[in-house]
Amino acid sequence: MASIIKRLSGYNAGMSPELQHLKWTALKESPFRFYRGTCNIFAQDFTKLYVNKYKVNTWICGDLHFENFGSYKGENRLVYFDLNDFDESILLTPEPEITRFLTSIVIAAGQMKVLAISLHKTLHDIMVAYVSTLVAGKALMLEAEVAHGAFKKYFERLGSLDREAFIEKRTYKHKGALLLKADNVHFTPLTDKRKTKVYNGLKPLLNKGRFEHLIFEDAAFRIAGTGSLGLERYCVLCFNKKKGKHYLIDVKEARSSCYSSLVKTKQPGFKSEADRVNTVANMMQFNSAAFSSSVKIDNKWYIVKELQRLEDRMSLTDFGTDFGQLSAVACEMAVLMAYAQIRSSGHMGSSTADDLKRFAEKKQWQKDIIELSGALAQRNNKYYNEFMKTQ
Repeated sequence: MASIIKRLSGYNAGMSPELQHLKWTALKESPFRFYRGTCNIFAQDFTKLYVNKYKVNTWICGDLHFENFGSYKGENRLVYFDLNDFDESILLTPEPEITRFLTSIVIAAGQMKVLAISLHKTLHDIMVAYVSTLVAGKALMLEAEVAHGAFKKYFERLGSLDREAFIEKRTYKHKGALLLKADNVHFTPLTDKRKTKVYNGLKPLLNKGRFEHLIFEDAAFRIAGTGSLGLERYCVLCFNKKKGKHYLIDVKEARSSCYSSLVKTKQPGFKSEADRVNTVANMMQFNSAAFSSSVKIDNKWYIVKELQRLEDRMSLTDFGTDFGQLSAVACEMAVLMAYAQIRSSGHMGSSTADDLKRFAEKKQWQKDIIELSGALAQRNNKYYNEFMKTQ
């Protein structure tokens, strides 16, 4: 098998040296951060190691680890907590999704020095939560009003944050104009020529929905994520003339799913990769994120949505060494995963909710997936150690 560096370099070919440095630096942080940034490696390994062939398909986000859940504002300005990253989304069997998630829990447990018996119980509890939700066949949502435990604290924290304060933190005033802070941590500067191209790409949206009455005030290159580091990504500061409010818009380059060259499942036709991402998000989420759209800039398609704060995501660091709390949250996340698959069932080639129920009731795949998640976590740690030796 090719070395991990060759596999990473091949997948990220064409990335500028500056962006590669940013991504490689992020990957060094921990085995979990490495796992976050190498979904393509997971996809390659999973498709080779998992041998069961169940005749059921569902929409998956394709990169569902513990930190790919978070809150966002919908078009109705209400806050939702859900799956929120669909760059790798694809029509496939359900197993890669639950395996990707379980593997992230195994890796997290390793970093938290959790006993094997506690980890095994958590993996079993997550699987039970996921399977029982699929069997019930009803897609609901996580509601802040009835949240408890870590989720209650999470929603309380969100209540102390506001959009205006977030925008103030990321901007400064210069000669009477509000501009984005190019701090080389969150944003780096763009040339005026590039800003104009970004604005021109967004202009066709200005007569649609929430984009009405917006004017573009500034734009910068955005540094965010781990797997998406290396893609062209911008933040645009907008002002709504009618409401007198500022908004930050995320504009991210869309590429094909890391599974697309590995599987034979027939996919529906999409206008673009950005259209695929937005369409699948619309099917799987309880409500779509505000400003969700697709645009074309310099013959590349981009995903557009309102910028999310880092504080809007659940993070391993929120739990310290409290694996019990993390386990409880992970079980809730497994329920959300099942909701998303039920919600999108029967759409654009996916199996029905009844098909998912029959699949969920089978026992062998559940045992296989729990075992495989441990093996894939071991592989990830091996790759991480190999990667660190080259740095």
